[in-house]
Amino acid sequence: MRSLTVLLLLLLVRSVFGQDPPPCGTTLLSTTPTCPGDADGSLTVAGGTGGPFTYVWFHDPNETGATASGLTAGIYSVLVIGTDGCGDLLETILEEPVPPALGSMTTADISCPGANDGSVAFTLNPGPYTWQWIDDPTETNTTLTSLGPGTYTVVINGGPCPSFVSGFLGDPAITIDGETTYCPSEPPLLTTTLEWGFNPDLYVWSTGETSSSIQVVSGLEGTVQVTAIDTVLQCAVTDDVELTMLVAPVVAFAAPDTLCLRVPGVAAVTQSNADSLVWRWDSNGFSNAPEPTIIFEHPHWQPISLQGFDEFGCGNIPVLDSVYIRPRLPADFTVEQVPCTPFVDLRFNSPSDSCAFFVGDSLILDICLGTLRYDMRRYQEYDYTFYSTQPNRCDDTTWTSIEVRTEPTLFLPTAFTPDGDGINDTWPGPIDIPETGYALEIFDRWGASHWSSTDTRERWNGSDLPLGVFVYTMRMRDPCEPTKEINKKGFVTLVR
Repeated sequence: MRSLTVLLLLLLVRSVFGQDPPPCGTTLLSTTPTCPGDADGSLTVAGGTGGPFTYVWFHDPNETGATASGLTAGIYSVLVIGTDGCGDLLETILEEPVPPALGSMTTADISCPGANDGSVAFTLNPGPYTWQWIDDPTETNTTLTSLGPGTYTVVINGGPCPSFVSGFLGDPAITIDGETTYCPSEPPLLTTTLEWGFNPDLYVWSTGETSSSIQVVSGLEGTVQVTAIDTVLQCAVTDDVELTMLVAPVVAFAAPDTLCLRVPGVAAVTQSNADSLVWRWDSNGFSNAPEPTIIFEHPHWQPISLQGFDEFGCGNIPVLDSVYIRPRLPADFTVEQVPCTPFVDLRFNSPSDSCAFFVGDSLILDICLGTLRYDMRRYQEYDYTFYSTQPNRCDDTTWTSIEVRTEPTLFLPTAFTPDGDGINDTWPGPIDIPETGYALEIFDRWGASHWSSTDTRERWNGSDLPLGVFVYTMRMRDPCEPTKEINKKGFVTLVR
């Protein structure tokens, strides 16, 4: 009704002035009531230009001045209209005053449901105050005992406003919290909340649990009750809820009876009225497809399940099955070159009773366990493949590729020509050695160092030096016997 009145007044202003009025720039000044419930608050329209003004107070059509007085707490609006055509719609809230508390109240809870042994104790702040109990003005004690549930209030006079201090007592109770209507795929957790200071030492659920909360098992419906017992005081409280399980989609599936470890298989839906599917298998297998490819990373019996969900996300209890995963006897082997030779050391470690070892496409050995040093004869890259087979066809294959390399190379020419023709412009020549322990340094005939490096990729270009003979020193780890160090000294001629 008030909104309609405002709209009509604004339409009236527009009809008078022919357009939306410009603002007058007025504001509302407020004085709140002295005490709660008092009708001595006031509002005053102040400031603005375009006056004198006409005032329309919505709470009282008879109020026509700039100030409205005798107000209680509440919402107030005023329409201000200036003679020059301006208009303001002002609205404010007169807040209920909150007088200071002139005392405090403590409570002692009721021990058991139905008992009348609670108490409240009132403390008065220092000052020239008088007080009385609202429930019994003749009561002069600040402490009340043998109380049942209820609100107990003291009114204190002598301050700016009457001050009310209350204490609350309630019957001890317990409340079950949690969803009571649930999907089979998401059974709820039911918890309990104790009220009014009850402190039990025993919980008994109708489902048999004895904890303060229970995880509902899918399929549970009907009344579920909990009783909380204080065995010392010999009193108890109870609460119950009605559980309802929603109807979920129906699904069924077929999966292989057995599979080999890490060998793919296929599971398939045989029945479904679901809008979406969720497959899970092994420890982290997952799919939403009707016929997923399933691979298991762990041997022996492994789980697989299927859930169907409707369009609202409500799913059925997972349909469970298991697949026996036959282990694969691992085809474990290593290959390592003997340094500075074309030989490789082969180590085979498979528990299978049938194996095959290939170099490239050539069958070399059929052993499963043992070691062998094999002459590759040529320095080049080779592919090595080791097969471990079983009668149940749960075979395993391992392969690797290594480069059987020549003896490491360090070419230190006796001369080089840094003339920019792209031939012998830097020194030393090709280097193919480990960097560990490598150091190369160039000196002139007087022993002054002109270049050094520990990087096998770096080269000396002889820049800013005249032609002549220079001394070099080199040290490196023996690539064929890494515990030994090789040291060498020689001469190199810079020719321009």
